[in-house]
Amino acid sequence: MNIDLHVHSAFSDGLLSPEALCALALQQQVNVLALCDHDTTDGLQPMRTIAERINRDGHRLTVISAVELSTGTDGHTHLLGYGVQENCADLQAAMSELRAKRVTREQQMVEALKAQGVQIPAQMLPEAETPGMPIGRPHVARALIRMGVVNTMEQAFDRYLAEGKPGYVPLEHLSAAQAVSILRRAGAVPVLAHPARVGLEPQALEALVGFLQQEGLLGVEVYHPSASRRDTRAFEAMARRRGLLVTGGSDYHGDRGTRARLGGLPSGWRKWREDLAALQTAMQLAQTRPEAV
Repeated sequence: MNIDLHVHSAFSDGLLSPEALCALALQQQVNVLALCDHDTTDGLQPMRTIAERINRDGHRLTVISAVELSTGTDGHTHLLGYGVQENCADLQAAMSELRAKRVTREQQMVEALKAQGVQIPAQMLPEAETPGMPIGRPHVARALIRMGVVNTMEQAFDRYLAEGKPGYVPLEHLSAAQAVSILRRAGAVPVLAHPARVGLEPQALEALVGFLQQEGLLGVEVYHPSASRRDTRAFEAMARRRGLLVTGGSDYHGDRGTRARLGGLPSGWRKWREDLAALQTAMQLAQTRPEAV
């Protein structure tokens, strides 16, 4: 497969710039790439500009504009919006509020870790260089690695940042239905991201998908590194039975020691060409005739 419909850049919680992501995509022979940064669309125009320059040099790289929103009371339900229009006022207002909450949460995480004897210097965190960047737990995890407190991202979460751990601070989110509605108003195709991470039993997950489908959900990210082969088969069967789009992505952030690598999707996605074409058709309809989607 030469597509990856879920990557992150340094404009949110990824490590690489849009330019570096595009260069890596070429190296990995990935020629369809979707940038899905958390709660921001600021990296989309730079990504498109770089892809246009690359294509003028004779390469073939299609960049899909997207965004990822965390939703639900626990923040575990993530929605991807493919073909998003950055100029949607409702979307930008919602994301601005979410980013402000992330800044407050990051300060609370730092204080919680300090109370445990782990003091993170301000210069270790990315807002020192990029004011306004939406801060998430990966930024704090990387600071802990640089300090030598832990060795890997997994250790940082397992010891300090996962739910129930001393550095965990909950974040207030939109409801999943609100996020679907906002994405639809932004001309995007809403897709449920990495369903294996939602943390629901199969019947409860299908009930959630059914509810969100009534609200305007159009697809499920079936192929994701978090899903086992059994999960993937179940997710695909559910999506196709319900007439939902099937997508897949690596969720690549650039961190070493994780399962995610750009273009590294689980095997078995035999219909990826047809599914990509269906997604692109839905994106066109969402932007020109939203009522037809």
